[in-house]
Amino acid sequence: MDHERKDDDLEKLLHSMPKIKDTRTEEEILERLKKDDRLSKTPVTPLRKKRRIVPLVAAVAAVLLVAILIPSFMNSMDAGKQSADESSTQEDSEGVPATARDHKQIENFSDNATSESSNFMSALSQYAVYPSELNGGRILHLGLQDAQAVSIPVSFLLTKEQLEAKGLTGTSTELELYEAFAGELDEQALGFEPRSPLNATFNEKGDQLNVLLNDTHEYDLSSATQEMFLQSLMQTFPSYREIHLLDESGNPAEFDQVGQLEPIRSQGVQAHTPYYVFIQENGQELLSPNFMQQAKSYEEALHLMQIAPNDLFTPSIPKELGFTVTVKDGVAEVAFDEVVQLESMEMNEASRLVDVLALTAASFDVKLKLTNVEPMDWNSLNFSEPLPRALGANPLPFVIK
Repeated sequence: MDHERKDDDLEKLLHSMPKIKDTRTEEEILERLKKDDRLSKTPVTPLRKKRRIVPLVAAVAAVLLVAILIPSFMNSMDAGKQSADESSTQEDSEGVPATARDHKQIENFSDNATSESSNFMSALSQYAVYPSELNGGRILHLGLQDAQAVSIPVSFLLTKEQLEAKGLTGTSTELELYEAFAGELDEQALGFEPRSPLNATFNEKGDQLNVLLNDTHEYDLSSATQEMFLQSLMQTFPSYREIHLLDESGNPAEFDQVGQLEPIRSQGVQAHTPYYVFIQENGQELLSPNFMQQAKSYEEALHLMQIAPNDLFTPSIPKELGFTVTVKDGVAEVAFDEVVQLESMEMNEASRLVDVLALTAASFDVKLKLTNVEPMDWNSLNFSEPLPRALGANPLPFVIK
C-alpha cells in the first residue's frame, strides 16, 4: 500500500510540473551533447557500456531538465515577487500603502476612538453630529487649518470613558475639553496643518473666554493668517458669547494689519452663515461655513448655498433643486417642489443634503423640518417631525499622535 501511495504521489507531482516545450532542433541538441566533456571520454568495454545506458540517459535528462526548469522557476519567483510588491504598495485614496495604513491605524487609533468616533465617518457618509449619537459623551470642536488657508470646523466624539480618563465629566467646559485633548490630535493624519494647540494660554469666566496670546505667536503675519486664526477660534469655542484676544499682560492684543482687536461677539454656532462643500487636497469632502458671507435669513442662506461663492467652496445644494422655506416658532420648514427620494441617491450625497440643511439651521438657531422627502424614516432620522438640532460638523475619528 505504501508503494502504491508513493506512486500516486509521484504521479500527481509529475502532473503538477509545468508543461515543458523544448524549441531546439535535434541538430542543436546533438551538437550540445558532443561538446559535453562528460560524454567525450574513452569508450568502455561493451559489457560495461550496456550497464551505463540508464545512468547516461538519466544524466542527460537531468541536465536538460535543470536547464529548462531553472528559467521557469525564476519566472515564477519573479511573478510572485511582483504580486507581493503590488499588494504591499497598493495605495488608497490618501496615498497610504495598504499594509502601512493598517499598521498606522493600529498604532494611532485609541480603543475608544476607534469604537466610537470612527463610526461617525464611515466612507464620508455623515457630515453632522446629532444628540442621539453622544451616548453620554461630548464633542470636541476644533477649527482645523487646511493647506489652502481655510479653517474647517471638525467634530470629535469623546466617549464617557475618555472623559473620565482625563478627570472630566459631561458638564466640563469646551476649554477643559480643548486643553485635555487638542494637543494629542494628529492633524496631519487627517489632512490638516499641524496647528494645535494654539500658541496661547486661556482662562474663562462664564460665557466669556480670554485668549492670552504668547509673544511668539505668528497669527498676524498676513491678513489671510489673521482671518484663518479668528475663524479657528470661533469654530473651536462655539458656545462662548464673547472671546477676548489679549497679550501676555492681559491687555487687548494688537495685530499689525488691523491694530487693537475687538472682542469676538455673538459668533460661533449662531453665525448666520451658509455651509458649502470644501474638498481637501487628499480628496476628502467636508462642509464648511463661509464666514466672509453671512446671510440675513435662513432662506437666503439656502439659496446662496446653490451658488459657489469663490474658488475654494462649491455649492452644497443642487442648483436645480426647488424648495420653499417657512420659518415659524423656531422651526424652519423646507418643502421641496418635487419628492426627494433619498434612497435613490448616493449615500454621501443624500447625507450631505440633509446635514447641510440641518447645520445651517443651527447657525440660525432654528430647527429643521423637511417636507416632501421619502422615506420618512431614514438613517436614524424621522422626517415626520422637526429634526434634532445638529451639534457639530464633519465628524472625524480622533487620531492620536
